[in-house]
Amino acid sequence: MNPFVVLYREPHMALLDVPFAFTCSADDSDHAEEQCMDAYPDCEILWVVDTDDPYKAYDDYWNILPEN
Repeated sequence: MNPFVVLYREPHMALLDVPFAFTCSADDSDHAEEQCMDAYPDCEILWVVDTDDPYKAYDDYWNILPEN
């Protein structure tokens, strides 16, 4: 099992609100996403990062650059 951070949004949150971070140990990113959905059934998954550091996950999420 590896550490993962799943960034997610609850239904009541606005589009530009800072997402919540869910940390877990999982076999892969799909398993991490499944764990987050089990804990927060109505959430929208935004980003999954293989790290135990929520700050790294936020940095990765906010620094998405479009491909040329």
